[in-house]
Amino acid sequence: MDRDTVFASFSAIQKNVDLKEGINGLVKLFAAIDRFPYSSTQKLSQETGFPIPVCVAIRNEIEKLGWCKREDKGTIMTALGKEVISSISILNENFSCPNCTKPGLLFPLEAYKEQLSILEKYSDLRGKPNTVIDQSFATSKTSILRVLTMGNNYDLFYGNYALIGDSDLTCISLTLFLHPSSRIVVFDIDPKLREIINLVNKELNCKIEFVEHDLRKNIPEEFQNKFDCFLTDPPYTVDGVKLFVSRGIQMLSSKRNGTFYLSFGTKPPDDLLAIQKDLTDMGCLLTDILPRFNEYIGAQKLGGVSTFYRFHVSSSAQPLILGNYEGRLYTGDMNPLVRTYICTKCKREFLVGKNQDFITIELLKEHGCSHCDNNKFQKIREKKME
Repeated sequence: MDRDTVFASFSAIQKNVDLKEGINGLVKLFAAIDRFPYSSTQKLSQETGFPIPVCVAIRNEIEKLGWCKREDKGTIMTALGKEVISSISILNENFSCPNCTKPGLLFPLEAYKEQLSILEKYSDLRGKPNTVIDQSFATSKTSILRVLTMGNNYDLFYGNYALIGDSDLTCISLTLFLHPSSRIVVFDIDPKLREIINLVNKELNCKIEFVEHDLRKNIPEEFQNKFDCFLTDPPYTVDGVKLFVSRGIQMLSSKRNGTFYLSFGTKPPDDLLAIQKDLTDMGCLLTDILPRFNEYIGAQKLGGVSTFYRFHVSSSAQPLILGNYEGRLYTGDMNPLVRTYICTKCKREFLVGKNQDFITIELLKEHGCSHCDNNKFQKIREKKME
């Protein structure tokens, strides 16, 4: 049984039950039956958040298809049901911590050593982050944990995933845990990622697509209204979140309620309130928040960590930014500074910042002192650009 046939069946069920959460909600309950064998309707209600009568109605429809059956102990999957779920997903695990009195997650990373090793291999090819565009690389462990969290949330059953910026190479983690029939498309301005993704596709026999795209430009029409879920780790600014999420909403299919994951660091309260308002105005509902979830290599401005958010997007959601964007976007655009560094060896001074010979200290270190070739420098002052 293929994905299209399975989702055609779910579409038929949706016509009968008219679930407000749409087809994705039906898939969630179906997966819960598989994840928790012999579940009572009360357990299914607790797991999905749907009222018990709604769970009963959905289960009955699934039972008519021969995908599940009721026994004295509860509802279980049939052999056909197992075949159906394996045709749309390869990961359906529960990572809830058995020792927590409140909801918590416990990931058996020992079981995923192979996937972590694969990701680390390709992550080493990225070179240094481009801080001009607010790049900071998440650890390979973080990338794996993001996808396992998505699996725990029943978000690895979809057919189409977009990554809006992906210097973290979460696309590789996704392809390791998604069913081969799922589509993954990466949108990023950094051409280095194309080379890495091409190598991944060749060596792992994957089909990750890469679109080199400056997200200040509008999303090409061929990618609009095509995806079920997107992930983004945007520039560390209020406008960065607004723009990247707007682009994501453009890409989500209007036929289903979409989902997206946002990675973002802490900001002053007024900034976070502005972001919250923007997301609400666009029709995004916060469902999960995991503080200090993402760990980064370096990322001093983020303190080495950021929060991982999950949002539900209504089918009527609308982006706040359409067309091309001409405003400020990156951290350096908001409060541009010119910094003066001194060579620790010959004491020669260098200006670093926008419109200078070296835009970042990383580029200066890479080039080295033009007088003595030393690559160690000390910041001695900074001032706002006039």
